[in-house]
Amino acid sequence: MRSFCFTVDVDRDANIPVPGMSQAGSYNRGLGTAPRFRSSGEGIGTLTGILDEMGVRATYFAEARTLSNIGAQHLAGREVGIHGFDHEDFTGTFPPGGKMELLKRACEAVEDLTGKRPRCSRMPYMKISEDIPPILSEIGIRYDSSQYQEMGKEIIPYVLGEVIEVPVPVTRDASDKKIFGYLWPMHEGKRPPGDYVNMASRMENGIFILATHSWHMSERIDGGYVTKQEAKANEKNLREVITGILDMGFKAETLPDATGRFGVR
Repeated sequence: MRSFCFTVDVDRDANIPVPGMSQAGSYNRGLGTAPRFRSSGEGIGTLTGILDEMGVRATYFAEARTLSNIGAQHLAGREVGIHGFDHEDFTGTFPPGGKMELLKRACEAVEDLTGKRPRCSRMPYMKISEDIPPILSEIGIRYDSSQYQEMGKEIIPYVLGEVIEVPVPVTRDASDKKIFGYLWPMHEGKRPPGDYVNMASRMENGIFILATHSWHMSERIDGGYVTKQEAKANEKNLREVITGILDMGFKAETLPDATGRFGVR
């Protein structure tokens, strides 16, 4: 069995850590590092349209502040998890109870905006410390995807503390360069779509996760806001990756549905 979980981090535009602050900022485009949300708002509409057109049920990890700014109209009826409140690095230093408070607020904000209690999470920056899984479990999160795993012939979800962890794959391509299950390099023009299709083709059993950011459909770290022509190329590349994976017989599912198929509930 091969399951394909497409995931989207719905977070502030071109997010970057800001020294001395737990909250993330946005890449400086000449106006400082204050968080921006324009590209994320545009990108989520583009992504949901493409995924609906292709019949792909994705899992969205929404940062609470971003969702509050861009609205949840595009996420109605979808699997929406949490991605921090302000894209915090939860491996950093927090006051007693601070991590619980922020993650609980994130859950409540996403529930208020979508009408559904989140049951999935991805920690910002793909950083999860050992104290986080019990907190996630306590606030009702059952499924997490915040770790990378070296890719073999199978990737099976496992129990991490008190949650089910569905890892993002990492391996080496034909040139012996590391490739992660994040589409960032493709959006930045540094990898062709075929690299990710080839990556998926190596897996014989389990859950293959691909991840992207909503803002990356409209903005690049290198080059800033994309042109209409670049946006169309971005969309074409995304469709090519997804089509290539589905054509190999992968079943597109949300994280909860996929884990259930592999005997982890």
